[in-house]
Amino acid sequence: MAKTGTIAWNSRLTAALNAGHKLPAMMHAYFVQGRELLAANPPPAELHVLRLATKRVRYTLELFRPCYGSGLKSRIATLQRLQQVLGEVNDCAAAERLIEKLGPASPARKRVQTYLRRRASAKAAVLRREWHANFDAAGREHWWLRYLASSAR
Repeated sequence: MAKTGTIAWNSRLTAALNAGHKLPAMMHAYFVQGRELLAANPPPAELHVLRLATKRVRYTLELFRPCYGSGLKSRIATLQRLQQVLGEVNDCAAAERLIEKLGPASPARKRVQTYLRRRASAKAAVLRREWHANFDAAGREHWWLRYLASSAR
């Protein structure tokens, strides 16, 4: 799977010029990573890697808010929505792992684990819908890349 990785900045350029040159590539790598992961249809627990990538991209973009106009705020909001759903998926998967470690199996524990698995699966389905219908709908990557490349000031 592709990874967003680190960005080498040019110390001779301003933050805005660096952002305009480097952030589109970071965003493209994020789209590639998300598409590859979601195409593989992983179990909910394996969506954690996308959660971490989403956090890295969102927080990096937030650092450069002063370099962009108000259009960055709405773009970051789309990442926040993904991050929220990914967090809910991760919470269910983490709770299930924790419960597995608690003493002997019981009917009550099994019911809770079943509930958590179903909830994680339902939230993963919400994530996939949000990704395909809103975040990665036709033209959206271009919308992101064009903005990040040309709107830095």
